[in-house]
Amino acid sequence: MTTTSREYAEALFELAVQGNVTEETSEGLETVISALMQTPEYRALLASPAIGKEERLNALDSAFRGKIPDILLAILRMMISRGHVSALNGMARDYEELARGYRGETVAVVTSAVPLKEAEAVALRAKLEKKLARKVTLQFRVNPELIGGIRVEADGRVIDGSIRNKLDEIKEVMNA
Repeated sequence: MTTTSREYAEALFELAVQGNVTEETSEGLETVISALMQTPEYRALLASPAIGKEERLNALDSAFRGKIPDILLAILRMMISRGHVSALNGMARDYEELARGYRGETVAVVTSAVPLKEAEAVALRAKLEKKLARKVTLQFRVNPELIGGIRVEADGRVIDGSIRNKLDEIKEVMNA
């Protein structure tokens, strides 16, 4: 996350809340990011200082006008005008983080030594939602170095119940 991307995300989020279009803006960002991922040459065109600013803005307008909220289009135009297209992915991530908080949601990153079974994931989500008092979306990662157990990161907190962590704690006590 860069300061630039965060500033654009905060401005976009504030405008989206004022206009009551936070969901539509999230969907619009998905549309834009998807289009830019599928056509890297289009992203290069929007970022190229060798191409006139008006031509780049016209290309943006022709691709997205009427397909995404006007406030998002205005922010994208500003980013292109100022040469900040490279901050777009970060801005989208930062916006989604702000939007989730606004909706009372959070993302928890769950790392385990082996993939969790569906029943385990459902039970974990329920416990986290109760503990955090908000809707939780789980993202899963597998790291065999944990040996067993899980590690959860959510809302700036870390709950580490991995065997690797327990072994490290024992090692630390023994070396003290």
